[in-house]
Amino acid sequence: MKRLEELWYRMNSIEALRLLKKQMSYDQLSSLINLPPTVLSRYINGHVLPSLEKSKTILAIFKREYLLEEVKRRLERDEVGAIDTSRIIYDPLILKQIIMTESEKIMGFKVDKVMTMESDGIPVAYQLASMLGTEIAVARKSKKLGIKEFVEVKQIFESGAYRYIYLPKGRVRKGDYILLVDDIIRTGGTMKALVSICNELKANISGIFSVIALKQAKEKLIEELNIPIESFITI
Repeated sequence: MKRLEELWYRMNSIEALRLLKKQMSYDQLSSLINLPPTVLSRYINGHVLPSLEKSKTILAIFKREYLLEEVKRRLERDEVGAIDTSRIIYDPLILKQIIMTESEKIMGFKVDKVMTMESDGIPVAYQLASMLGTEIAVARKSKKLGIKEFVEVKQIFESGAYRYIYLPKGRVRKGDYILLVDDIIRTGGTMKALVSICNELKANISGIFSVIALKQAKEKLIEELNIPIESFITI
């Protein structure tokens, strides 16, 4: 982890600690984190930064004790069981917290661009690109007005139906390292379409990140693509 990335990570652990403090007492926090209340108070009040190792502990506890349950609570299903992530990805605060707890994993990827598919992947891509200090490339389901040239690939669904997806030419270049992201991996079809675009452009795929992943689809995608896949929660 680079020095600036480490500093960002340590500062975010304080934000997580402050959120935990709203849920529990100093004594409860002390028991969880194995630090005296006086030390925790100094962190929370901004007098000193936790070490990198302590920051990792704080963020892991924040994820386990608060964020996982909050995300599960916000997941909704429609009448046929399809998962709706709207209450997660369109809340900037909780989305930032998710990225914050996963940042150590994501910072391990070499990334020149963050790529997603419109539209629900865009808020996730924005948060990740902001953290990594890079740009976003958005693949679309139709050609955008005002853009003359596109790279296009066919996305084939399990039913046999298909559509074309489009990426403006020049957004991704040969040799770029691309992090593919989405709000949810349901079948893996979107990710395979984005991989096809990267292959067409001879770009390198660093890895895949999704907020939610369905276990069977994620495992199948790992086997088919042989690409590292990280997700905040797998269900």
